[in-house]
Amino acid sequence: MTDLDLSTELGDASRARLAALADVLIPGGSGLPSASAADVAGQWINRALAANTDLAPAVREVLAVAGAPAEALAEVRRRDHVLFEAFALAVSGAYFMNPAVRNALGYPGIAPRRMPAAEGEAEYYLEDDILTPVLDRGHIYRSVPN
Repeated sequence: MTDLDLSTELGDASRARLAALADVLIPGGSGLPSASAADVAGQWINRALAANTDLAPAVREVLAVAGAPAEALAEVRRRDHVLFEAFALAVSGAYFMNPAVRNALGYPGIAPRRMPAAEGEAEYYLEDDILTPVLDRGHIYRSVPN
């Protein structure tokens, strides 16, 4: 199994373990919630892993490490730094997906951007002469003072 379906694979105990591990990485403070307060182990980890399914095995493997959360993460970091980084990426991704966290940071997210016209798109809009009055009018502009 390569994907981690947290909605069926993780029970309450595993989600509590994930929340405890995430709190070691993101304890909160300075007006920001901790990882568990931001519901990292709930819907946000589901969304983070849906966005990047390659991180699911790392989450599964770190959850299986026994011991207190801080010691378990220290062991993972010492033993397999790549695994630790993948787990940290999943947790931090889930954390920053939460709108409450982004609002606390003053970051609303990425605004939609206009896409450049695709090849042939201009011709499509000229087919039914909807732009003819605009083209017939010619250029309209105001001089800008120097």
